[in-house]
Amino acid sequence: MGSTCDDTICLTDLLATCAAIVGAKLPAEAAEDSVSILPDLLGTAVGPVRQATVHHSIDGSFAIRQGPWKLILGPDSGGWSAPKPGSDEAKGLPPVQLYDLARDPGERRNLQAEHPGIIERLTGLLERYVAEGRSTPGKRLKNDVDVNLRRRPSS
Repeated sequence: MGSTCDDTICLTDLLATCAAIVGAKLPAEAAEDSVSILPDLLGTAVGPVRQATVHHSIDGSFAIRQGPWKLILGPDSGGWSAPKPGSDEAKGLPPVQLYDLARDPGERRNLQAEHPGIIERLTGLLERYVAEGRSTPGKRLKNDVDVNLRRRPSS
């Protein structure tokens, strides 16, 4: 006991993890974003179990996390916290946010102007996930709905 793990996981991972625990094979078109975290739980992982984690806010904003980086494709919080979407506070903010969560877990300093290469890389990865209809290996799938990675600003 007393161990820690730096992998980013999400609720989506429960399906693949439960399947791995019981030895079940999931159909190719199922759990397209679920990764088994069983190696993390057992302490046998030899690296991150997933390439990146995608987040989607209540108002349609997308974010992606990889390692210490979090890219938010929107100028605001995407939800109920400040700066709220469409607020005066959000109107003058850059259209994307980039944070180094290892150094700034409170997301106080937007590094988007300092790291355009990281923004390009993470945006490209998110675009690839949308194009493939999944974030895990497997055959390309059709998304259930049209996906707009950059939501229109609220007026």
